[in-house]
Amino acid sequence: MLNDKKILLESNTNKQVAFEKGSGCLTQLHKQGWNILAEEVSFPIAVIKESVLQNNALWMQKFSEAANIKLAPHGKTTMSPDLFKIQLEHGCWGISLATVPQVLNAYHSGIKRIILANQLIGTYHFKLIADLLSQEGIEFYCFVDSIENIHSLGRYFSQRKLPLNILLEIGVDGGRCGWRETDDISALVDVIKQYEVLQLSGVSFYEGVIHGDNVESQVEKFVDRVSQLTNQLAKNHAFHCENIIVTGAGSAWYDVVAKQLIESLDKKINATAIIRPGCYLIHDTGIYQQAQQAVVERSQLACDISGDLISSLELWAYVQSIPEPGLAIVGLGKRDVAFDAGLPRPEYIYQAKNDRPTVVNDEWQVTKIMDQHCMLTIPKSSSLLPGDLVCFSSSHPCLTIDKWRHIGIVDENFVVRKTIATYF
Repeated sequence: MLNDKKILLESNTNKQVAFEKGSGCLTQLHKQGWNILAEEVSFPIAVIKESVLQNNALWMQKFSEAANIKLAPHGKTTMSPDLFKIQLEHGCWGISLATVPQVLNAYHSGIKRIILANQLIGTYHFKLIADLLSQEGIEFYCFVDSIENIHSLGRYFSQRKLPLNILLEIGVDGGRCGWRETDDISALVDVIKQYEVLQLSGVSFYEGVIHGDNVESQVEKFVDRVSQLTNQLAKNHAFHCENIIVTGAGSAWYDVVAKQLIESLDKKINATAIIRPGCYLIHDTGIYQQAQQAVVERSQLACDISGDLISSLELWAYVQSIPEPGLAIVGLGKRDVAFDAGLPRPEYIYQAKNDRPTVVNDEWQVTKIMDQHCMLTIPKSSSLLPGDLVCFSSSHPCLTIDKWRHIGIVDENFVVRKTIATYF
């Protein structure tokens, strides 16, 4: 029991309901909900704005359809099956995940088409996935990038007499996983052919590790190289299926990847291009906001889609102390919010004497964050008092959401209408 992470919410009927940052599922609350401004929740609290959530899901689905590609968003961002289902309901092809436990959680929550966007490594993990593949209704893919792992997979799944869909992962020098020599892929393909159970289903990559000068051009060239490799493998009848999967893209270069795949893949082959952005549903006011601004600046397709992605995650916390003029100590810390890609940003304050929250300007800034507190610089003329509420946005939603076992879904009146669970 993570007592320091327990959220105690009290409904309008005075019925106390306690939940922790973790187990459970989507829960419909009392019809009146829990009003944040009326302090019917324990603080700090993380919430997602429902209208913005729906906006983001719809925007990215429109983009993928206009780009003639499919979406398999990376579920590691939220690890919330309830949010996965929203993405699928909007038309996503499937869900990508990073680890075997994440795959198992998604499957047992009803997700049936899954890409393990990683290598499947280790005998125990082989067993878990094999047991999963023994079930009906699952479509599963994993990455491979080494001769050693192909042999290990081939031997194990041959013993289990279970076919395994694999995607060749192509990498870049200095990056993460992925076979580096695209001019000599035959070594991997030849080993795959030794095992009847290994079904070569396509090619995968991740361009987000490309850095340096003229990154856009580097990404274009890399994706073109992957596409040409796919074309050649298809020409050589290396794939075990008619519909070939080609998948890449995170949240920063998905527009470039989508455009390049559609342009470079041979129209004569039956290929499905799939992108895997993970952060679009939540978005932020930091690194992904900057990335999205770059997308809109360079992509006419993105410009043509009405609206844009909007940060949907908010964190509310009490002012604990005003120990000196111009400084507020707020009860929000490293245990509650990401700080690796920028400090949380104050958006608005709420004081009981007011009807609605008040938007703050750039004079309000977090200057330091500790385990349970942050130091907030405020105007010396501010009327802020202990017990008032401050609402923050953040950068890098992955590392905020994984701190919360439950997150509230709020309406436009700051009322928590339901809760979602996360499984990290």
